[in-house]
Amino acid sequence: MSAVHPAPLCSVVIPCFDAAATIEATVTSACRQTLSAIEIVVVDDGSRDNSAHLIAAIAAQDPRVRLIRQSNGGVSSARNAGIGAAKSRIIALLDADDLWAPDHLQTHLRRLRHEPRLGVSYSAARFIDAQGAIIGQSRSKMDTLTPADLLLGNPTTTCSTLVVRRDVFKDIGLFRTNMRHNEDQEWLFRAALSGWRLSGDANARVDYRTSLGGLASDLEGMLRGFETMIVEAHKLAPKLVERNAIRARANMQRYLARRAIRLGLPHRIARKYILDALRSRPMLLFVEPRATLPTLIAALVPQALLSPLLNAARPHTVSGLQGS
Repeated sequence: MSAVHPAPLCSVVIPCFDAAATIEATVTSACRQTLSAIEIVVVDDGSRDNSAHLIAAIAAQDPRVRLIRQSNGGVSSARNAGIGAAKSRIIALLDADDLWAPDHLQTHLRRLRHEPRLGVSYSAARFIDAQGAIIGQSRSKMDTLTPADLLLGNPTTTCSTLVVRRDVFKDIGLFRTNMRHNEDQEWLFRAALSGWRLSGDANARVDYRTSLGGLASDLEGMLRGFETMIVEAHKLAPKLVERNAIRARANMQRYLARRAIRLGLPHRIARKYILDALRSRPMLLFVEPRATLPTLIAALVPQALLSPLLNAARPHTVSGLQGS
């Protein structure tokens, strides 16, 4: 008689496309969770490199890892396929270039057990570069998120921080497959509108990789994704969107300026985005100076002049920027 395997307490869903450089470390960080009763569903979205081979090799050593292969349909399509194949009532999302601390899942399952109306639990995140060095940390809202919060930014930073009850997906649907950027923010907006509670844990248990090769480096694509999100959100809550659209757009443009700086892109790119933000909302510098002034200075002052000032003022603890 074959052994009966209990249902996993959590299903980990990892969409993967041409991620051979990072996918082993990512899946390994999921395998090493202190919560061992899990399954790890990796959806290879038509990779052209040897990502699928690397995943299959891990699966041969760890039966909790399951590889699904599909033709390229985009990150939302792959994530949705993984959610559909998942067996657990709790689903944790992890992108193919991010990493988890060992107690990530244990922490969030404990929170979900204690709060029946908590539909989405998330944590703070650290930003890491392509080599894995820490370059910052998110400073996000951790108490209950409102729909307005999800218009004005993405306090959850990245999909890799999200641990979700399956019932939330049943209530509001999956990720929009016509969106390659901001699809998580749009989905979270729907979740916040639905009445489920969304709240976070302030300890950083996710390392969010910021590199020139990922989707998160496509700044114009991110801006288009934001505009799509605003259109979709307007269909659901027109008055709320109309009240917040200008502020939301300025916040997004400021965020893109920050990201351009973090990625080390040409100076003119950060300058364009921060000046666009100030054109969208001229009062931004005065109503949110702590978030806006450092970005403006970093975008306008050449790096060769700025670096000595930043090094002299660098705090002992790492600080970073809110995700979007």
